[in-house]
Amino acid sequence: MTQVLGTHDIAQLNLGWSGGGGYYSDPYKAMDERPRELRHTTLMARWNHYFDASGGTLRSSYRHYTDSYGVTAHTLGFEYVQPLTQGWTVTPLLRLYTQTAADFYVDADASTDPFPPNPPANWPYFTEDQRLSAFGARTVGLKVAKQIDANWNVDVKYERYSQRASWTLDGRGSPGLAPFNARSLQLGVSRQF
Repeated sequence: MTQVLGTHDIAQLNLGWSGGGGYYSDPYKAMDERPRELRHTTLMARWNHYFDASGGTLRSSYRHYTDSYGVTAHTLGFEYVQPLTQGWTVTPLLRLYTQTAADFYVDADASTDPFPPNPPANWPYFTEDQRLSAFGARTVGLKVAKQIDANWNVDVKYERYSQRASWTLDGRGSPGLAPFNARSLQLGVSRQF
């Protein structure tokens, strides 16, 4: 559902549900046995606000995700699009993310290195995949774009992603989870038809 709230504001609300069945275990991980069904629900809220004084637009969003594995995630995002002269646009961005661990996630144990911990004896499902652990993350970035003419646009976007167990919403992420950092550089060319 999208609603125009006035000359400066647009709001949007999306609700999604998906269900699937099949082989979800990671065949490249020895200790990975996941349920054969996965259902998830997503609620997304967006709000765009235009500022008269600067001619810029703030794009804000919130996403709530939950699934049948027991993962609950929250994503909060902000982008500020500032048009400049001669077709240039600059867009700084910030995205904050947090998630709980899957019900069958097995926490890392540094005392057993280099051997991974075994799942508890009676667990039918288990994984050591850190993507299903409890962690928080943040992304900061900047995009610079240039409108070449009425149809062509080029852009470059730089993002820095950081992930930590302690950045979960309650501050108690999966123990033993190593910090993770990544940088990305994207180049884009687009044409309108």
